[in-house]
Amino acid sequence: MRSMWILPIFQDQQFVAPGRNEVVWNQSPHFEDRPLGAVVDTIVLHHTAGQSLAGTVAWFASQESQVSAHFTVGRDGSIVQHVSTYLRAWHAGASLDAFGRSSVNGFSVGIEIDHPGVSGVPYTTEQVEAVEHLVSVLVRRFPIKVITSHMFVAVPIGRKIDPIEYPWHTLFRFGVEIVP
Repeated sequence: MRSMWILPIFQDQQFVAPGRNEVVWNQSPHFEDRPLGAVVDTIVLHHTAGQSLAGTVAWFASQESQVSAHFTVGRDGSIVQHVSTYLRAWHAGASLDAFGRSSVNGFSVGIEIDHPGVSGVPYTTEQVEAVEHLVSVLVRRFPIKVITSHMFVAVPIGRKIDPIEYPWHTLFRFGVEIVP
């Protein structure tokens, strides 16, 4: 696998996906410091329910969206980082994890996957491999104990359905609890 390079996108440039397992930086304004003493131990997977990676990148960069994630993975396996993993991104909203902890954004990393959110539409091999690549980096960087879905942590129950039909079995090799 090639090494990942982080290249910035400047405001006056048009977004171009960096390519399979390559990383580009596109800062979202929607983040804040993590709570004092927070330990990042959770990864939350989402699907974008959008039309394209470029559209999600633009939405996360817009002032009006009031949402972000740490990463978005494109259908071609491109990876866009929007927020430092050491900061709190605004991806899970009102949330409660399997351990009864609320405000999941405070101790998690959010990964959005470019997918229309429609049943029967598979995630691409490139996307799944890029998510695995991100997870492999994150479990080395942080004491990750669970990988979960937005659907599981969102409150009230039923508020979210993402990531719909994600192939969770591809993450078993990391040896952390999977709560889809």
